[in-house]
Amino acid sequence: MEVNDQERGSSGVICSLYEAKEGRLRLVLDDVKNESGSNQGPWTHHVLFTFKDYDLKEVTNLKLSERELAEFGFNVFARLVAQWEHPIE
Repeated sequence: MEVNDQERGSSGVICSLYEAKEGRLRLVLDDVKNESGSNQGPWTHHVLFTFKDYDLKEVTNLKLSERELAEFGFNVFARLVAQWEHPIE
């Protein structure tokens, strides 16, 4: 990946973790919008995209399977493409 070029789109996906139940962490993906015209925000919450619960120890020890990591990356990338404002010709 490249060094920061200060450019941003007008929409994005934010990821957060919180302890949903004892021993479980919830990964939440939310859509965000930047309607200010600025390249760096402020970002505002738009809508929940998805969430998934994981075992606390697996997450904190970075022991998720390759499949789980690939699924996470695919979901983030697919959502960004779905939000993209330029039609594919």
